[in-house]
Amino acid sequence: MVIHRNLNPKSDIDPDELYLLLRVANLYYENNLTQDQIGQKLGYSRVSIHRFLDRAIELGLVQILIHESGENFIDLENKLIIKFNLRDAVVVPDPYENISLYTMLARGSAKWLEKKLKPGTRIGLGLSRTISHIPEEFHPQHKCACFFTEVVGSASDHSGGVAKYNVTANLAELAGGKPEIFYSPNYVSDENLHAMLMRETTIINSIKRAKKCDMVLQSVGTVDENAILYTEGHITKEELYDLKKANVIGDILGHYFNTEGEIMPTFMDRRVIGINPEELKKIEWSVLIAGGEDKLQVIRSILKNSFFNVLITNHAIAESLLDSR
Repeated sequence: MVIHRNLNPKSDIDPDELYLLLRVANLYYENNLTQDQIGQKLGYSRVSIHRFLDRAIELGLVQILIHESGENFIDLENKLIIKFNLRDAVVVPDPYENISLYTMLARGSAKWLEKKLKPGTRIGLGLSRTISHIPEEFHPQHKCACFFTEVVGSASDHSGGVAKYNVTANLAELAGGKPEIFYSPNYVSDENLHAMLMRETTIINSIKRAKKCDMVLQSVGTVDENAILYTEGHITKEELYDLKKANVIGDILGHYFNTEGEIMPTFMDRRVIGINPEELKKIEWSVLIAGGEDKLQVIRSILKNSFFNVLITNHAIAESLLDSR
């Protein structure tokens, strides 16, 4: 921030106005007074002070200089926000040396989350290997009476990185909040059992609670042998092949979508226990955390359909998403 006191203003500027504008700018930019405080001292409304500051910038009395560091991706983030109609975007550096992509994404997610914590905030957690890394990078400065809520069932005999009780409890403990556990399997193999469980009061209440989240952190899965649902044993190799034949390319919350980001009906709809992807569109902050070349196509596709309004990804993928080709 630079204030030009000796600038030769236009001849039609009244000297008294010039003096007032410089004084307001000095109090605001160099002495860090709020607009309300300046208004009280000088006898003006906050709206008037705001107008004076705008006028000072317009006349060139105040110039704002932005210094970007080497790992600052503000321009990329703003372009992502505009292109995909997002509320926010975070671009993290690509993995290097012994720092994995999961760690980089978790670090960016943790920093974003730390800024959003407020008393009473309910943070929803979906299925994601990246989410399992967030507690290692999560360092809130102050304790906050918030809630960490699972949006899908957490009971599972697998341990491949699904957001389960220990992740939820760890995040809640670090924040000074409370974990809200979804006491149900993530998936069931029997459709009749699924129908019965979805009528259980405990599960109905868990889903109602999940729908009240202020934000949900979630990733997208692929339809290949690296897919978490396959590596976790929720679907067989034959079922994975059936999904590929159905022309779906990825999943959110265990429900599958095509290249246009449209949710397609599959057998998995009658297995997953948790909120429906359409609920993500109603969440204030619906956060997609995903990166890596294998996720590029699925990220691009799911962003077409407004399930997410925040994207956290790595530099190379951000560049690719913005590439018009």
